[in-house]
Amino acid sequence: MHPRSRFGICSALLAVLLTRAATAWRRTGTDHTETSIYSRMPPVYHYEDKLQCLHEEPTNVYCISRTLVKPDSSSENWNLIEKNSAEDTDFQRYVLDRGFCVKSCETLVNSLTQEQQNQYDHEPVSVDTPHTYDSSYIPGMDRYRQKYNRLTNICHNYQLRHSYNLSGYSFIEHCMGADDLRKPMTLFHILFVALSSIIFFLVVRATYYDTMGVRNQNNNLVTAKDHIWMEFSLKRSIRRLFVTPQTTLHRDFAFVESVRVISVLLITAVHVLMAFGASPMENPESVELLFRNPLMRMASAVFPFLVHTFFTVGGILLSVHFLDFMESGSKFRWQYFFMGVVNRYLRLFPVYFTMWLYQVSWFDRLGDGATVHSLVGVEMQMCKDNGWSNFLFINNYYKFDKECMQQTWYLAADFQFFCIGMLLMMILWRFPRSIKLMIYAMMTISIVVPIVNNYAYNFVGVVLLNFKHLRFMLYFYEWVKRDYILPHPHTCSYFSGIIAGIAYHQYRKDPQYLERLRVYQVLKRLAPLMVLLLSAPATYFYNIRPEEPSLWMAFYASAHRNFFGIMCGVGLLYGATDGSVRLPAIMRHPTMLAIGRLSFSVYLAQFNAIRYVFMDVKEYGFYLNVFNYLYSFIMSYVLSYAAGLLLCTTIELPMAAVIKRLQGSKKTIKNDDSKNDENGNVRLKDL
Repeated sequence: MHPRSRFGICSALLAVLLTRAATAWRRTGTDHTETSIYSRMPPVYHYEDKLQCLHEEPTNVYCISRTLVKPDSSSENWNLIEKNSAEDTDFQRYVLDRGFCVKSCETLVNSLTQEQQNQYDHEPVSVDTPHTYDSSYIPGMDRYRQKYNRLTNICHNYQLRHSYNLSGYSFIEHCMGADDLRKPMTLFHILFVALSSIIFFLVVRATYYDTMGVRNQNNNLVTAKDHIWMEFSLKRSIRRLFVTPQTTLHRDFAFVESVRVISVLLITAVHVLMAFGASPMENPESVELLFRNPLMRMASAVFPFLVHTFFTVGGILLSVHFLDFMESGSKFRWQYFFMGVVNRYLRLFPVYFTMWLYQVSWFDRLGDGATVHSLVGVEMQMCKDNGWSNFLFINNYYKFDKECMQQTWYLAADFQFFCIGMLLMMILWRFPRSIKLMIYAMMTISIVVPIVNNYAYNFVGVVLLNFKHLRFMLYFYEWVKRDYILPHPHTCSYFSGIIAGIAYHQYRKDPQYLERLRVYQVLKRLAPLMVLLLSAPATYFYNIRPEEPSLWMAFYASAHRNFFGIMCGVGLLYGATDGSVRLPAIMRHPTMLAIGRLSFSVYLAQFNAIRYVFMDVKEYGFYLNVFNYLYSFIMSYVLSYAAGLLLCTTIELPMAAVIKRLQGSKKTIKNDDSKNDENGNVRLKDL
């Protein structure tokens, strides 16, 4: 299978999504019948101007409230709300967000008689899906709730009754006064400034000495002494980014950096679309109409597995480097396992820690929009409370619903996979004849564990989008917590990489090996076809809600993710072997390799870049159309890579070089660069 065809599937699905999006978004702008239907329902979002409120008078308070619309079968408007909230891909149109200046509500409520106030002060309404963050996510709001909950309930229910002939229950989620705009400095702020200043000083000093050299007393240019801090030179970092492969193994897998680039592009496109769904939207019906289409649901069944491409890349690189190391003549020692894990940890930690320190300090300066409490405040609090679990790489298992930096579930899963992969390679080194048994064991685990997990939690056969949970950053989505972010139901992706690496190692010994391997010849054609076939009926699973676990759906789910993992594994193997000559030259161009080496830092920065783009919400929210989507995507993509380039060249690459020198490496910079995978996968020869 040509490696481009593996990503061609995803690219084709993305193209279909954009085409269907354009059609759906044009429909919502021209179909007057549908416009009339949606206008009869209260808007899901509406925000008064926050800064105007807080700057108008120093005593003003600005609040975000939630209104739960009360069911009323006699109301035609309620029937519309109920009908258009039934699907998983529908928003909670019975849960309304309102941003308002308390002063305006006070004016309204004070104009009502006591009897009218009592009439609109409704009792709480029960909702069976998540509809707000509890107090642990947004602390310090109890005093505002005690003071303004009744006022908010009366005010918004009055407006709801007079505008839409509906009633409901309203309550405060978040409030802030003018003083809260002046954010205080903490120890975290000082630590981040100190760390940034040290890095800046080292980078400037090292770059100057590395570029200009040093002059002696006679004003003659001499070579600067190679101090360890010289590794922070931008000149060296840029050279590391653009280093060309020096060995056959590295040349064969150079195209993997292009795979990373394509994966990041597709993941960013999906995340930006998700950001529209998670943010206030003026026209949420545009996304609802789009994802009621079977083709879109088919695409959404594949997109959640895009990040698993990185797992397969990690598995195959670990496998080929370890097997190469095994044949170098080194003696078996268990210390190599611990050295590998420690090296992996040390190469991830510097950038990871820097980003965490930013999240708990200057993160709240990202913007002052009306929704800053949910886009920034919630995660900032979670990073203060549970950030320690990130550095133990257990944050995907421990309290995901209160996780710091949600996207880092991938780093935790990848680190866990790396530890498992290292252990398997050590066992293979110690017992070479166990190779077939090990492969069968990996295949069995990849098939059986997803079946058990899916059956135990009664999940359906494919991934279901859920905009009701997307609104809350998927913190409360059971499928995400119990399946998607955990490694054990998705070992197929990593194990397929390890098995592909073993096959590549055999191919290097015998170039005819893959031609004789019938299972490879079959799977490289069958796997992408099966991914499409198993995704095709995705819309069917939106229409079934089994009360009891279904064994056939558990088998279906296992087959779907396993064929995706197999597709990734055989695609990478093909690209490194007999398909190598068919790859376009650009996939091995130094610029493409450099962009691919930024992937780790870009992944860490991407969510903040997207948040920045979606921070400044206006009145009814963002309007989704093709132009606004493309603008948001381009901005998010450019900002992600700008931040990633900064992190990579000033922290990630310099610290990797410093750590190697502290470990006593005697390699030259050139050799050091050519023997390392810049995303943290160090060759075992260098352990």
